[in-house]
Amino acid sequence: MKLQLKRLYSQFLFFLSANLGALGIKSGFCYPFFYCNACPAADAACPLRAIEVGVFKGNFNLKLIIYPFLILGIAGVITGRAFCGWACPIGLLQRGTEHSAKKVKKKRWLPSLEESEHEHQLRYIKYLILLIFVVITPILIEFTFTDICPVGILTGTIPTLILNPGKYVPSSYFFPAMFIFTLFIILILTIRRGWCRYFCPIGAIFALFNKISILHVEVDKEKCIHCNVCSKVCPMGINVPEMHRDPECILCGKCISICPQNIISYERR
Repeated sequence: MKLQLKRLYSQFLFFLSANLGALGIKSGFCYPFFYCNACPAADAACPLRAIEVGVFKGNFNLKLIIYPFLILGIAGVITGRAFCGWACPIGLLQRGTEHSAKKVKKKRWLPSLEESEHEHQLRYIKYLILLIFVVITPILIEFTFTDICPVGILTGTIPTLILNPGKYVPSSYFFPAMFIFTLFIILILTIRRGWCRYFCPIGAIFALFNKISILHVEVDKEKCIHCNVCSKVCPMGINVPEMHRDPECILCGKCISICPQNIISYERR
């Protein structure tokens, strides 16, 4: 079976497992990927929400903080950022919008952020979001990232509105969150993996493990002919021939599948 077909099956399997609540199955587990536990079909918890609740000022709960970090840490040490490429439902969504993003880039309808000289610096935004809105603001003012999370709007708020028309009572963050959600949709339609590259705090956590993970992508640089087809297909915009445990690599394997020399592979250590 082709690698990318395997990845597609994996993404759908994890998407279905995240929605077992629709069958009345509630695992109570903490997802090692990004999906809102406010979704009517969700069977488990969002790791960010658990962390945020655990650090609320006056309600500090060390166990609630350690639990999601432990799950993310174990997954990160074993697979690095592979959950972003093989499991996360938002990654699956962006796989579906990739054609649109490629078309926008090709037609030059918008200035290409991907080709900007400051593009690499913009990738640090996700680390700031993790630090400020998941850790600092919950402690200081009890304002959390999940209050305005676009993934929460997509998988939680919108399904709830559809299932309970007229009964949903919006919070004070509803309209700001809807505005951010609109920007999120524009982002993923115009930039390949725009959410993963610049804004996802879960991706920021996993990225830190790419340098030490057991599973990683390795390039045999001595045999590389520098045709750069691997870099062109990379959804994260990585210079693949020069990379070594790049924190942005989601281990999707697209570079492995397309390499004409077969010198890119998954490695374990």
